[in-house]
Amino acid sequence: MSIEETHKKGIQSIEVGFSILKEISNTEEPLTITEISKLCNMPKSQLYRYLISLCRIGFLEKSEDLRYSLGSELTLIGLRGMEKVDIRIKALPYIKKLNELLDETVSLAIWVENEGPIFISWEESKKPINVNVRVGSVAPLTTSATGTIFATYYHPEKTKNIIKNEIEKYSVNVDEFNQTIENIKKMNFSYTTSYIPGIAAISAPVFDQKNELVAAICVIGLSGVLDISPDSQVTKEVLKTARELSSSLGYVYL
Repeated sequence: MSIEETHKKGIQSIEVGFSILKEISNTEEPLTITEISKLCNMPKSQLYRYLISLCRIGFLEKSEDLRYSLGSELTLIGLRGMEKVDIRIKALPYIKKLNELLDETVSLAIWVENEGPIFISWEESKKPINVNVRVGSVAPLTTSATGTIFATYYHPEKTKNIIKNEIEKYSVNVDEFNQTIENIKKMNFSYTTSYIPGIAAISAPVFDQKNELVAAICVIGLSGVLDISPDSQVTKEVLKTARELSSSLGYVYL
């Protein structure tokens, strides 16, 4: 918002109502009108009118014991807003931070219908020898680190035909592939050193507020140089970044 817009005259009651909602949203338990009055530094007689209107439009809910909490309409607005977030824009600072921290190539992949996981952005390493990722390239579901993340967590009805075709095309060992999926579910990340000779990769899932997979973060480097063991710094930072991005999209880790 520009300085000019900041100083323009607005509707004060809307701004006050929003400040009330913010105070209530910052608490873990429903609040009484007395508690809200103290938090907002507002007389209860004035506050009560705002609470009535906010409840009437569904932004607040009032329980039988006269406590107030966020309402379903406000929650729905928040969810709709989250759905409109462009994952590429949202993920960019996380990708850049991970790239600077590890000095390794970091990429982001999303699911594209009838294609599979597609790399949509990447940040390259500044090392003399680094691995580049071509934006728009497809990650195989059965043989790549990023692909197996989608094979594990994405909608089965959308992945099963591609997986079936790849098993035939690449002569994938079904038992080994199924074991890979089980391992990913336990570790919450995938890695490979065999998809491209001389290249190692580790990938972690990114979830949204609906608990659905929306992307995968992948770090790619040279085999023998990139440490993708479970307790390595690379693995820890990839998992941490994926968790932070997921949380920013509304996913709740239990």
